[in-house]
Amino acid sequence: MKIGILTVHRAYNYGSVLQCYALQEYLRSQGHDVWVVDYRQQWTEETYSTFSLSKISRIYVRPKALVRYVLKTFHRYCLNRRRQAVFKNFCSHFRLTEACGVDNIVPGFDCYIIGSDQLWSFACVGSEDPVYTGNFIHDKNSRIVGYALSSNFQSIQALGTNGLNRIISNFDKLSFREKSIISLINEYTGKTFQQVLDPTLLINEDMWLSFIEHSIWKGKKYIAVYQARGVYGDENFLIKKANTLCEQIGGKVIDMSNMTYSVEDFLSIIKYAQYIITTSFHATVFSIIFETPCFAVRLDDGYDCRYVDLLHSLGTEGEKEIVKKDFVPKPFNIDFKKMKNNLNTLRINSYEFLGNL
Repeated sequence: MKIGILTVHRAYNYGSVLQCYALQEYLRSQGHDVWVVDYRQQWTEETYSTFSLSKISRIYVRPKALVRYVLKTFHRYCLNRRRQAVFKNFCSHFRLTEACGVDNIVPGFDCYIIGSDQLWSFACVGSEDPVYTGNFIHDKNSRIVGYALSSNFQSIQALGTNGLNRIISNFDKLSFREKSIISLINEYTGKTFQQVLDPTLLINEDMWLSFIEHSIWKGKKYIAVYQARGVYGDENFLIKKANTLCEQIGGKVIDMSNMTYSVEDFLSIIKYAQYIITTSFHATVFSIIFETPCFAVRLDDGYDCRYVDLLHSLGTEGEKEIVKKDFVPKPFNIDFKKMKNNLNTLRINSYEFLGNL
C-alpha cells in the first residue's frame, strides 16, 4: 500500500521529528511504500520564522521598543540557525514528497495517515487545521486514517459536539494517543475510539540504539533536563530541581531545553543520564525505552495528560515518576521490567490498528 504520512515534521522539536521517523520506519517494516507528505503548515512555518513584519509595523514609532525587538530578534535568529541545522540534518532520514500547502496536498496515495502528535491541539498548530482534521482534497479512493492523534482539553472543548462530529466524519478510521482525550470526546459525541501508542514506542529498541553516541556520553555523570513547557515566572524551575538532585548524587546538569543538541545527542543524553527531569512527553517516552529513571513533572496546565496517561497505562500509579511542582527530588528505582511487559501488551492493539488500514 502507498501511504502518505501527514504530521508536524518541520518543527524544531525532538518529539515531532522522532515520532514521524518512527511511524515511517514501522510502516516500511510492514512492507508499505511510505512517504512523508511535505505539508508546509502555515502556523508551524510562521512559528519558526525569525522576522515578523506585522510586529515591526506596530512598534516602529516607538524607538525603545524597536531596539528591544531588534535585539530579541537577532538572538532568536542565531538560536534558530543552530536549531535549523540540528533538525534539518535529522530530517534527511525522511522520504519526503514535493512541498505542498493546504490547497494542494500531494495526491496518489492509497491511504493518508494523519498523526501522531498534537495535531488537534490549537496551541501546537494555531487553530483547527483542515489537513490535520482530514478536510482536504484527495483521490476518491484514498482512505483517511488518524493514528495516535493528540490534543489538549481546551481544544477539544472549543470544538464541541458539532465540531468534533464534523471532523470525525472526515475519517475512515480514527485512534487517539491519550485515554483522557478519548473520554472527553466520548462525552461530547457519544463515540468511542481506540487508544494506541505513540509511534516512538512501536519500533524495535535496537533502531533507537543505532543513533546513540556511546563514545561521547557513556560514563559521564549528569542529570538531564528537558523543559518542553515552563513554569510561569520561573524559567529555571527544572534546573533548580536538578541541582538539588546533583547535590545528593553528584554530577552536573545538562539542559536540552533550547533544542540545540543534535537529535542523536538528545537520545544519547537520555540513555546515559542518571535521572531525567522533564515536562516533555517524548523525553518521558525515551526514559522508558532506555530505562532511565524520570521525574515527569505535573504542571496542571491541561497538557500533563500526555505523559500521565502513558505512565498510568504502564502500571506506574504507585511509582514515583509523576511528581507535582513542589516535589523534592530524591534518588529512586523503577521496575522497568514491569513497565516493558505492560508496554508489549499495549503494542498489540497498536499493531492491529495499523495492520488493518
